[in-house]
Amino acid sequence: MANLERSDGVWVALTNPAFRSLWLGSVALNITIWMHSVAAAWLMVSLTTSPLMVALIQTASALPSFIFALPSGVMADLVDRRRYLLVIVGFMVVTAAVLCVFSFAGGMGAWMLLLLTFCLGVGFALQGPAWYTAQTDVVSRQQLPSALALSAVSYSSARAVGPALSGVVVSSAGVGAVFVTSAALLLAALYSLLRWDSPKRSSHLPPENLVSGMRSALRYTRHSEVVKVQILRTVSFVGVASALWALLPLIAGEQLKSGAGGYGILLASIGAGSVAGALLIPKLKDVMEMNRMMALSTFVYGSATIVAAYVPNLVVVCIVLFLSGIGWIGVGNTNMLALQSAVPGWVRARTLSVYMLVFQGAMAAGSALWGAVAAKAGTSHTLLASGLLMAGVLLVMNKFPARIGEEAEATESADVLHAEFVAESVPSDAPVAVQIVYKVSAENRTEFLRQLYVVGNARRRNGASFWRVYRDTEDQQSYVERFLIDSWNQYLRQRSRATIADQEAERRLHTMHLAAEPPVISHYVAEPCPQTPKPCDVQKIRV
Repeated sequence: MANLERSDGVWVALTNPAFRSLWLGSVALNITIWMHSVAAAWLMVSLTTSPLMVALIQTASALPSFIFALPSGVMADLVDRRRYLLVIVGFMVVTAAVLCVFSFAGGMGAWMLLLLTFCLGVGFALQGPAWYTAQTDVVSRQQLPSALALSAVSYSSARAVGPALSGVVVSSAGVGAVFVTSAALLLAALYSLLRWDSPKRSSHLPPENLVSGMRSALRYTRHSEVVKVQILRTVSFVGVASALWALLPLIAGEQLKSGAGGYGILLASIGAGSVAGALLIPKLKDVMEMNRMMALSTFVYGSATIVAAYVPNLVVVCIVLFLSGIGWIGVGNTNMLALQSAVPGWVRARTLSVYMLVFQGAMAAGSALWGAVAAKAGTSHTLLASGLLMAGVLLVMNKFPARIGEEAEATESADVLHAEFVAESVPSDAPVAVQIVYKVSAENRTEFLRQLYVVGNARRRNGASFWRVYRDTEDQQSYVERFLIDSWNQYLRQRSRATIADQEAERRLHTMHLAAEPPVISHYVAEPCPQTPKPCDVQKIRV
C-alpha cells in the first residue's frame, strides 16, 4: 500500500493534467459563489429596507446545501459524472446570464433576486460531491493527499478572495459587473469540464434509482466503522469549534470596535490561515504521526479561540485567527483524507455527501447553541468555554483515532460469483434470502465467529437488509449464516461492491471450515401467491 501519511509534495497533483483542469474549474466555481453572496446581499439592501429580505439572501444561498446534500451525492455515483456536471454547470451559467439581463435591464426585484440566488445555490450544491470526487478519482493514491490539500486551498482561498474581489468590483463598476464576472468564471468552469475526458463506467446490472441509492448510502454509513468514526470526530470538533465562527462578528463589533470592515479582515485572516494550513499540513505529516498532528491542530485552534476572546488588539487577534485557520484545516483535511482513502468508488460521492451534511449540521447546531450561551454568559466567557472544551475533543480523538485506509479497502474486486444466475428466470425485483452452512471445530469457534461477524458487517454495508448467524442445536459443529436482500438485482450489486479486503475476509473465514467441500450456499427467491402480490411461498435455488 502506498504510504499516504507521507507526502510527495503539496503541488504534485497539479502535474496531472486532468486534475489540474478540474482544480482550476473548482477555483472558478468557489470564487463565483462567494462573489455572488456579497453582491446579492449588497443589491438586496438597495432593493428593500426589510432586514428579513436581506437575511433571506444567506438562506437562499445555504438552504440548497441541506436539501440536496444526499441526493447530489447519489446522483454523482449513479450517472456519468462529466455529463451530469455539464448539465449542472450549464444551468448555473444560464442563471448567471439571467442575473446579468435583469440587473442591466433594471427589472431586478427582491423576490426575483432571491429566486435566482436560490437557483445558483442549487447548482452549487448539486455539483459539489461530483466535482470533488472527480478530482480525487483522476489522481493516484500517492497523489491523494496533495489533491485533498489543493481542494482545501481552492475553497479557502476563494473564501478569502471572493468577498474582497466582489467588494472591489461593486465599488468600481457596480453590482452588474459582479454578475458578469460570475458568468465568465462559470464559463471557465464549463470549459474545464469540456476538456476532461471522464472514464466510462460500465456495469452488467441496471442502475439504482435515486431512492435506492439514498438507502444504500445510509446503509453503508450505518455499517462502516470508518465513516462512523470520522462522523463522530467531525461532530465533536466542529460542534465545539463553531463557537469562534458564530461569535466572530461580536468580536469585531463589541471587543475590537472595528465594525464591518474589521469583521471582513478577521474572516480573511482565518481564510489565509486555512490556505497556509493546506500547504503546511502535508509537510507536517512527513515528520509527525497523523493523529499527533491533528491533536496539535486541535490544541492550536482551542488556544487561538481563548486568546481571541480577551485580546482587544486587532493585529494580535488577526494573528491568532490565522493560526486558528491552520488548526481548522489540519483537522478537517486530515479527517477527509482518512475517509476518502478507505471508501470504495461506488459509494465515495455518497459518503462525502453524508459527511458534509453532518459537518454543516454540526456547524449550524453548534453555532445556535453557542449563540444562546453567549446571550446569557457573554461572548468572552463563551469562547473561553469553547476553547477549554477542546480538551474533551482531544479525548474523543484519542479514543477514536483516525487512520489511513488500506488500498484493499477502497478497491472493488472483480467478483463474478453467481454470474450464471443472470440467465436464470429470476425476477430482478424479487427479494432474496441467502443461507451458508459452515462446519467448525470447537477450538476454532471463537475466532470463526469473530471473523464471521466481520464478513457479516461487510454484507450489511454492501446491501443486506438483515444478517444473522445461527448455531445448530443438534450439531455443535454446524453454523448457519443467513442474510436478506431487497431484490435479486440488489444481491448482484452486493457481490459487485465487495472490495478486495471483503474477499480476503471471506477467504479467511472459509479456511476454518472443516469439510473438504466449500460451505454450502443456498439462495431463496420470494415467490408471490398467484392471486396476491404478497409472498406466500419460497422458491429455492441451490448451488
